[in-house]
Parts: sequence; structure tokens; C-alpha cells
Amino acid sequence: MKFCTFILAALMLPLTSFAQERYGETEDQQLLCKEAISVYRSYKKQKNYDEAFIQWKKACDVCPLTATENILRDGVTFLNDQLKKTEDETRRASIADSIFSLYDQRMALFPATKKYPKNDCMVLAQKGMDQYKIFKKPGAAEATVMLKESIECLGADSSITRAIPAALWSKALSTYYVTSFYAMKAIENDSVARERLGEMLTEYLVLIGYIEDGISAANATAKPKDAQKYEKAKSNIDKVFIAIANCEDMVPVLSEKIAADSANFDLKKKVLRLLNQKDCTDNELYLPVAEAVHAQEPSHPSAFAIGGEQAKVENFSEALRYMEQAVELCGECTEMEMYLLKTGKIASFLGKTGTARSYAQKVLAINSESADALMLIGDAIAGAASKCDDGALGKRLAYLRACDYYQRAVNKGDEETAAKAQKKLANNSKQFPSVEEIFTVGKSVGNEITIPAIAGCPCSGEKTSIRVR
Repeated sequence: MKFCTFILAALMLPLTSFAQERYGETEDQQLLCKEAISVYRSYKKQKNYDEAFIQWKKACDVCPLTATENILRDGVTFLNDQLKKTEDETRRASIADSIFSLYDQRMALFPATKKYPKNDCMVLAQKGMDQYKIFKKPGAAEATVMLKESIECLGADSSITRAIPAALWSKALSTYYVTSFYAMKAIENDSVARERLGEMLTEYLVLIGYIEDGISAANATAKPKDAQKYEKAKSNIDKVFIAIANCEDMVPVLSEKIAADSANFDLKKKVLRLLNQKDCTDNELYLPVAEAVHAQEPSHPSAFAIGGEQAKVENFSEALRYMEQAVELCGECTEMEMYLLKTGKIASFLGKTGTARSYAQKVLAINSESADALMLIGDAIAGAASKCDDGALGKRLAYLRACDYYQRAVNKGDEETAAKAQKKLANNSKQFPSVEEIFTVGKSVGNEITIPAIAGCPCSGEKTSIRVR
């Protein structure tokens, strides 16, 4: 009985080797085989899969199994096409068995090729993806086993990994994480399911590592389409990760992983990324990891993260140091406005009113409508009002000037910011001069007045209009 007859009956052929010449034992057999292959592949190129399938079966009848790997590969394509057109469950089951039989034959007969030394591992990945595509969630557990074995095989050798087609490798990585999720959800034993969840958290780091390697390789070889495939796979993996991970589960798992490999800098970078991605910053792991990463590879995100953590514990001096690093490292990054504003606020907490105002002015240079920056300038002036005391109205005038900025913040801010500015305006207006005080210096309500030029006064030489409390 010929090869296709076996396959289409969903039966497995013995996995034996063949000593005959590649296309047949005789010249006539070789000629018939080559012609049959040429005919079915011509229909395949035309996307006429129905006729190609018919001609493929003829090629199977006249060709040895070892004639070409394409016979096995194309058979899967044609059978998948037939599967899409078939609703009868018995026939669908038979076709599915035939598809997986072809995969098994292909792995046995073509475990390695000149182009792909680990061809069998690549075929196993394709089999796993078809397992999930055909059987959906009920087939997830079996697909996960296949894909895991394939990924471990292919990922073990980086030189092999680079030779894998991007379409296959990226899809295998993302499909594995998806099937892992559904397989985990199907586990009824809670402790086993939790253990599997922990494995998935650490596997995320490995999979993303492969994805990033793929993106780098695609960019280095100017293959933007390959880079897009990896980016899509990364997005799919991230969606699953976000669905399964919460800080309570993540932190213990990641802490153990770092403790077991404390010198692994790449691992720390990945862990920091996970913690930032899930906003898991309120734990004992985050700050040490962020500081370790920043010390070896300073960046504006890591500096900003550490500064924020130091500010939470009111270690404002250290917070300011890291925030200023974030500003310096940012260059023209899109986060600059946020960095400047946060740095100015921390400087204000430290009583560095001149520094705070300087950062606020830089924010306004980027965004003239920033109510937060206007409010920060008001805080800087009010916080140093005592330095404007000239024995007359100087100190009072500083509060007037601070409230000029608070009023502008009320006018420009959203509802929440405007409410904060309004509260500051009300509190600081209690420090306005009295009627008697302005009468003493010969001024009236509404008069414009220049604030005295005094060293240390944050608003020296600026003008304001007189109001009374």
C-alpha cells in the first residue's frame, strides 16, 4: 500500500529508512516522481489547493517518502485546507490524525537539513501550533508540551535560533505562552496550578529575551517585517502576562530567581521591567533591583524610578539627586516635562526655592499652559517670602506675587489642579497686607508695586498689584 493511502486512512507508517535513490529505484520511477511533484506544486503556486491536493496524492503514490521534504510539508497545507472545508466531525478527526502523522513522518525522516540543523525541533513547533489551532483550548495542554520541547531545543543554541524563520519562531513563542495559560486554567489542583503560574512568570523573562534577540537581529539585518512579527508576538505574550500576573504572585517568584542568580545583570533588568510594567513598586524587591540596574547602566527611567521611591520614604536629598540625573539623562525624551516638574517639587520640599522655581520655568518653556508649574512657582515664592522682608511691605508683597501664580493656575488647571491652587490661594491671601499697612507706605488697593530687590528673595524686582486681607 502506498504512502498517501496510509496517511489518508490516518494510520502511521513504520518509521524506517529507505536505501533507494531519492526519487525512485529506476529512471522511469524517478521521472514519474519528479513530474508528479512538478504538477501538484504548480497548482499549489496558483493557490488551487483542491486540484493540488488531488495531484499531491498521485505524487505520494509514485514517490518514495524520502524524495523531498516538500511532500510532507505540502501535505499538511492541503489537509489543513480540507479541514477548513469540512464540518463532518468523523472526517475532521481523520484529517487531523493525518496531519499529525505527516508531522511525525517529517521529523523522523528529515531531523536535520543543511539549512536547518534542528529541523525536527522546528517541525515539532509547527505540530504544536496546529494542535492548538485545530483543537483550541481542549488541545492546549498537549500543544504546550510540544511547544515547550521545541523552544527548549531551539533556544538552547543562539546560533540555531538566528537561523529560524522569524514567522515560525515568533509565533511559536507567543503560541506557547497562550497555550500555557489555557493549560494552567484547566488544572483543577490549586497547588499545582499555582506552581505552574510561578513557572509562567519566570518563563515570561525567557520568552521576552528571545523576542528581543529576534528584534535586534531583524534590525541589524534591515528586515523590518521580521521585527514587526516579533513585536506582534511580544504584544500577545504581554497580554497573557498582564492577565496572570499580580504583584503578590510576582514578587516572591522574582525574588527567589534573583537570589539564585544574583550576579545576572540581564535578569535584574528584566525583573525591573516586569515590576515597572505591573507598577509593583511598593515592595522590598523594587528599590534594590532598580539601584543595581541604575548603577551599572544608568538611564532616565531607572533614575526617575529610584527618585520616586526615595521621595516616598521622604529621603528627599537622595530623591533630588536621582531626579536631577533623570533630567540630565533624558535629553529630548518625551518624559522631560514630567521629570522637570517632579524634580522641582522635590526641590521645593527641601526648601530649595530657587531651584524649584528654575525647574518650573523650564516646564513652562515646554508647556506654557502647565498649571502645576505655575503652582510650583507660587510655592517657591511663598516658601521664601520671609527673605523678601525689607522692614516695610516686602514680605507681604511676596505673598501677593505668589497668589498671582496661584490664580493663573486656577484659571489654567483642570478641576483637580484648580481646586488645589484655589486652596493655596485662600491660605496665602491671609498674609496679604492690611489697609493700615498700605496706608503707611502711601499706597492704595489696586496700585501696581515693585517687589524690593533683596538677596535671596525669589521674586525680587517683579511687579504685583496691591490687595488687602
